[in-house]
Order: sequence, then C-alpha cells, then structure tokens
Amino acid sequence: MAFCPQAHSGQTNVAYFAGGCFWCTEAVFQRAPGVTSVVSGYMQRAETIQITFDPSKTSYDKLLNLFWRAHDPTEVDSQGPDTGKQYRSAIFYVDEQQRAAAEKSKGQAQKSYSKAIATEITRAASFRPAPENHQNFCRKNPNNPYVRQIIEPKLQKLGLKKP
Repeated sequence: MAFCPQAHSGQTNVAYFAGGCFWCTEAVFQRAPGVTSVVSGYMQRAETIQITFDPSKTSYDKLLNLFWRAHDPTEVDSQGPDTGKQYRSAIFYVDEQQRAAAEKSKGQAQKSYSKAIATEITRAASFRPAPENHQNFCRKNPNNPYVRQIIEPKLQKLGLKKP
C-alpha cells in the first residue's frame, strides 16, 4: 500500500527523511518530542521514515536539526556499515515551505563539515510502508546485535533515552 504525501492532516504535519537504515532513523525520531508516529518504509528506492508530528509541540526545523545530527550527511549512498543507494541521505519535502526550510538547514549544517553534504532534497513521491517486521524494530528487538552495536550508541550520542 502506498501513501501520497501530504503536508497537513488535522492537527499534525508529516515529514519524510532518509538517513541510512530506517531502523536507526526510526529509533531516533520515535524519541523526539512532539513526534506522534514514525513509520519505516520506502520512497524513491531509499529507506525512508514517515514522521507525523504535532506542530504545537515541535517544528519541522527542529526535526531537520535532529536529522543532520542523527547521521553523517557527507557519506554517499551509505551510512556506517550499510552501503548501497537505498541507504542514501535524503529529505523528501511535501510543500514549498518544507523545501525552503530543508535548503536553508542544509546550508547551515554544511558549516559543520569539511566534506560536502551529499543529502539530496527532492519532492516527496509515494511512500510505501515496510513490512511489519521492520516497524518498531529497536523496541521489538532490544537484544539484536545491530540494535546493541549501532542504534544504542547513536541514541546515547544524541542524548535520547530508550523507551
């Protein structure tokens, strides 16, 4: 089942980020204040997360800030041990406001890196949720080696608590 991206749905907004393996990005954003849901899936052949958030509790800019800190945006088609185009860094915007915010934040983030940021910023297309065994992976599999060796250190580095 694919979903067409929309910016607003009642009292919530949606954002789409690809930052390597969706297990990692899902775990990070599930712990972000104001985020009401995170779904792992695929957009434009990249492992992507769909974030639903309450704009009265957080902002798209705050989510972008966390996105830049949660992965290495200078890596091309990979993140850590995961390699391939499906692990690329991308921001999929749903409207012109998100596009402008993403471009501005990319410019600000670039000041923190000596290498060029490889993150692509492109219009969102249809989002396809991943199978159920990929949803809430960190919470369902706390003893999985990938969770313990890759995800948990990332959460610690970002100061995010385990559920």
